Amino acid sequence: MYCILKQFHFHIVIFLICLCAPVTAQVVDTSKNINAWKLMHNYSRFEDVELDTSLFDLYTIYNPLYRNGFAYEYLGNLGSAAQNMEIFQRPESNAFLFGTGMAPYMATPDRTIFYNTRNPLTEIMYSNIIGVNWNEETVKFLHTQNMDPFSNIGIEFEVLAGNELYENEESRVTKFTLFGNRTKEKYAAFGTFHFNRFNNEENGGLANPGALLRDSLPENWRYPVNLNNARASYTNLKIFYTQNFKITEKVYHTDSTGITTDSGRNFSFNHQFMAERNNRFYKDQFDVTQVPGLYDNFYYYNGNVKDSVVHDRIINTFQFILGDPYTDPLSARIYAGHELARYGQRSPVYEQVFDRLDTISNEPLQLDSVFKDTATAAFSDHYFNEVFVGFHLAGPPEKLWYWNIDGKYYLLGYYRNNFKANATFARTIFETYRLGIRGNIENRNVSYYHNNYSSAFFQWSNDFKASQLIRADAFVQNPEKNINIQVSTGIWTNYLYWNKNALPAQADKVIYIFSAKIFKHFKIAGFNSNNHLLFQYTTGDDVLHLPLAAIRSSNYWEQDLFKGALKAQIGINVFITTPYKANAYMPATGIFYLQEDAIAGGYPFTDVFLGIRIKRTRIFTSFNNSLAGLISNNYFTAAGYATKPAYFRFGLAWTFYN
Repeated sequence: MYCILKQFHFHIVIFLICLCAPVTAQVVDTSKNINAWKLMHNYSRFEDVELDTSLFDLYTIYNPLYRNGFAYEYLGNLGSAAQNMEIFQRPESNAFLFGTGMAPYMATPDRTIFYNTRNPLTEIMYSNIIGVNWNEETVKFLHTQNMDPFSNIGIEFEVLAGNELYENEESRVTKFTLFGNRTKEKYAAFGTFHFNRFNNEENGGLANPGALLRDSLPENWRYPVNLNNARASYTNLKIFYTQNFKITEKVYHTDSTGITTDSGRNFSFNHQFMAERNNRFYKDQFDVTQVPGLYDNFYYYNGNVKDSVVHDRIINTFQFILGDPYTDPLSARIYAGHELARYGQRSPVYEQVFDRLDTISNEPLQLDSVFKDTATAAFSDHYFNEVFVGFHLAGPPEKLWYWNIDGKYYLLGYYRNNFKANATFARTIFETYRLGIRGNIENRNVSYYHNNYSSAFFQWSNDFKASQLIRADAFVQNPEKNINIQVSTGIWTNYLYWNKNALPAQADKVIYIFSAKIFKHFKIAGFNSNNHLLFQYTTGDDVLHLPLAAIRSSNYWEQDLFKGALKAQIGINVFITTPYKANAYMPATGIFYLQEDAIAGGYPFTDVFLGIRIKRTRIFTSFNNSLAGLISNNYFTAAGYATKPAYFRFGLAWTFYN
């Protein structure tokens, strides 16, 4: 562990030097007031993104879940564990297993927006539920400014707080990001530091969900829950930087007749570094003679336990990039990397300990030692060295035809022989539409913790086979007309799932999955309609529970008032899924798992909202879950977990650009 910490501290110093050093770098459009980018193509390029400044965006993204998807199973409280309903968008097997429920909320390098601004940019966002003591509150603060025309640094801070309506369900999420970049002609460096902390009370869901459906109690907090003292804490720390050096550069020549030719090729070297720590704690207090029914087993002799599990990793990746993927007929990227990974867990160890001295009544008098069985906590860890290689080939997307092929293969380590290959071919039709197909094949070893885990409530030792996924997509895109359609089919062999006992298991048959998702924004005069549709069908519905369809439709009228000094929106948002066997949630591991009893879906979550924008200030108010109690109380978001009944929310955002 010492070598990991030493290397971690060394790279913090290098990270700061890379952000601040006066070196030459890639060209920045200094004529623009604000440049905004995200890192793409395995963090080797930065690409322009649009900032979220609309009224509708403010209403929808106060909850970070909806910045990264539109359909989730979750525990009903802001900042509680969530799982994407879209199967192909769930985390991969090498993610921290016991943090996957918090992954949709997290600040990460690939979600970070980098800036280059003429003047300092500050944004403050706030929202709250009005008039109740079970409110949900969000605060977000962003500030970024240039140190010189080519260097920028910024901070982003966000807090989510969900107070309990049902007993023992409070949640607190704290996210902090420090980011910076330096970009000029021949050198570019981007870096981030992320701190994500989740503190959640865990109630295990309602003990009798049917009582809520029958509306049998006058206040929601009176409904009994499965756990009264359980707590979970998850911390993610991550430092990341990437730097790109241009070794040679294409040169353009314009002759006296105005004809421009070029010579040479773009050739660059890229280095990436990431150090990450994931740490989850879980504790509960109860009478060991009456273990809560949510747990099937308990491996200690006292009812005051605190489990912990850790995943640390340090990754270095080196890439050589030939050509420009946006201008050259062919560009290529090859890379190799090393990952040092540590897996640790606090587990019960069984032994005999001295209890007392017992008197033997024979003459002469004798004393005998009496021992008893006990279980004490011990921490164990394992290290792995992962070595991987990869490549990427592409043609320019601005041309009539666009294509790219990439692949990654693990040579050594726990994930040895894992591979992933993708190919995309697309063609522009009718000038603005892009029609394409995409193929994917991958071989996934299950994560270390799928095979090896021991804690107070769960123990398993498995030898699961690697799973294989073959997937094909067909898509149509048109950014100008706000339409995106994708149809996918997948063949999954040795699919890994969590069975009804909340234990990992592997399907013994091949699973076929078909999905289609559609996004379309309609606009007629002042009327706007944003529509998301997700359709999924699987032959493995005994091991994979998904709603057949999920729909989110937001319809609103937008109007400029007072000669454009004020913009107003009024509308309604509806989300509904078809009925299905919603997944249950195991607080001890933070995992969603199968259950066969509870049915969720078929209930329209309906929000009525009103928003106004005055210059750079945006304000909204909404009446959320407005049909609760009117048509039914079936507002469950996972098996046994209900969200809040009807409530008013207020939010606003100030943007300062001086």
